[in-house]
Amino acid sequence: TEGLTDGEIRRVFDALDVDKSEQITRVELGDGLRAIGLRPNEAAMSELWEAMMAQDSGDGALSFQEFRSFCRDRESELRATFDSMDLDQDGKLSVEEVGRALRRYGVEATPSTITRNMSLLDPNKDGVLTFDEFRRLSLLLPNAEVEKLFSSSEEQFNYGYYSIPKSDTKSQHSAGTVFCSGGMAGLISRTVTAPADRIKVTMQASTEQGTTVGSTIRQIVKQGPLSFWKGNGANVVKIIPESGVKFFANDFFREQIVSDKENVMAHERLLAGSCAGVTAQTLIYPMEVVKTRLALAPEGLYSGIAGCARKVVRDEGFLSLYKGLGASNVGIIPYAGVDLAVYGTLKARWREENGPDRPPEWYHMLLMGATSSFVGQVCAYPLQLIRTRLQSAGLPGRKQYTGMGHVAVSYTHLTLPTKRIV
Repeated sequence: TEGLTDGEIRRVFDALDVDKSEQITRVELGDGLRAIGLRPNEAAMSELWEAMMAQDSGDGALSFQEFRSFCRDRESELRATFDSMDLDQDGKLSVEEVGRALRRYGVEATPSTITRNMSLLDPNKDGVLTFDEFRRLSLLLPNAEVEKLFSSSEEQFNYGYYSIPKSDTKSQHSAGTVFCSGGMAGLISRTVTAPADRIKVTMQASTEQGTTVGSTIRQIVKQGPLSFWKGNGANVVKIIPESGVKFFANDFFREQIVSDKENVMAHERLLAGSCAGVTAQTLIYPMEVVKTRLALAPEGLYSGIAGCARKVVRDEGFLSLYKGLGASNVGIIPYAGVDLAVYGTLKARWREENGPDRPPEWYHMLLMGATSSFVGQVCAYPLQLIRTRLQSAGLPGRKQYTGMGHVAVSYTHLTLPTKRIV
């Protein structure tokens, strides 16, 4: 393989020389690397800059001649590294050769992980790396040693500046711990947000035009302050079975759907999560209906959670406990899809701005999660409204519906003017 030509080195230098001053400063180096898709953390930047400064004449910046000397020295180091990994000396690195080289230096990685990371350097996607391909990206990494080029941690596998999740790892805690912590968190969160949920459900079920948040609050206050928590008992009771079903269903569907456990694709995560959500929603759905009925029912109509379920089955039939299930399950797809897409976009943007080695703080994660959930809820809201209307059908004075389409048509006629208003 031919060595780097001056023309090739010049193209790299020009890309890093952001202000075109014929010198590269430390700040320019960082900006230039980010511009060509390399996002080093501070430690990596310091190590790379220190290596480059070995050629410095003392002015604190790199001229083209000094940068060329660095590239020539680095190319020699990379050649030695490549040859030490190329065990059969055929001028190409296979997945097996990279794996053996990594193990020699105490770095463990599965073949699928190595293949995925090698593809970053392999433009023709032939499954092997030539020295030219290896050198193209490795030239501007902080260190040319194998154990520095490749690194591994519990959650990610790195090649140079690139960090790629190895897999969606399962929780390290026991199922009991997950259930208890999740149940307690759900109990607290749902109890705290119960008043807002009561207002939402009441407004969704209302058939009166001109209903506002203020008028709904006044209506609930007339029933007493504790009326804001009507139906919250059913909401809390369903937390444990719902969490349990989601926990096991998610693992089950990932096993069935995900083709490469080391590289879970976005659509696989969405499909597995949606299937788990539909499964959990279907099994605990009667409690959703009971919660809505208790929240909206006149005082004295139901005697409690069990009494409500018995009365609904006796008066309306067993299937009435599943009214609105279709709308609820259909709504999971847009909600989960938008939620995952927005969350993934926000997290990717964070990595672009801050580098892969600086994880977001807890409040950043909270904000990302809240934003993605908000957008998902907005997109799925029409189906939530239809679900609530179907769940509440059967209460005294409530309109009866034949299905999702009937609710949608009825609601459109209710809220849109039927004649032109001059």
